[in-house]
Amino acid sequence: MLRLIDITHGYGPARSRTQVLDRVSLVMPSGQMWALTGASGSGKSTLLNLIGLLDRPQSGAIELAGQRVSGIEASEAAKVRNRLIGFVFQSFHLLPRLSAWENVALPLVHRGIGRAERRHAAMEQLERVGLGDRLHHRPEEMSGGQRQRVAIARALVTQPRLILADEPTGNLDSESGAMVMALLRNINRETGVSILMVTHDAVLARSCDYRVQMQDGRIIQNATGQ
Repeated sequence: MLRLIDITHGYGPARSRTQVLDRVSLVMPSGQMWALTGASGSGKSTLLNLIGLLDRPQSGAIELAGQRVSGIEASEAAKVRNRLIGFVFQSFHLLPRLSAWENVALPLVHRGIGRAERRHAAMEQLERVGLGDRLHHRPEEMSGGQRQRVAIARALVTQPRLILADEPTGNLDSESGAMVMALLRNINRETGVSILMVTHDAVLARSCDYRVQMQDGRIIQNATGQ
């Protein structure tokens, strides 16, 4: 599903560049749930942004579903993101003026899908995450755990091959975080969608199929879940 080949990336001018990633390589098979761990500043979020085509690596290659995507133009990258990738963020990134179903349906607008079909697809995903009774609630009317479930439904609505989750339980209490993690695991098992999750939580990381630990921009350890 995902292949990284010698990914190197940094910020700033060449003479004073801050190196963030140093020759990172990995292969993630389809249908698995992986945890990406490491201390703050180790390069986890930068790597996730590159995989999500939100930035370009300075060198190396990224392949998604057999397609090399690291050097494509911005317009093509947007199409690949919409077709292959779903995103779940720590801070939810829901639009406050939109209802739950309208937030979930947003990625379908870029596909030119009509309102009725968008609403139906959004309703299906909200039912999947246990929020079929919250279709018309706005983010401010929901708990943190409910907002994150709306974000997960939004990630699923395009039927992606890969979900990138950046600290999806980071802003939640322990009970809500456990529920969100269980939901992601169930979705992975039921749909076969691959999930790559950044987390600082060792317990959550061990519940994944595979753990990748980063330090100073490099992968220092790979391990199966325990």
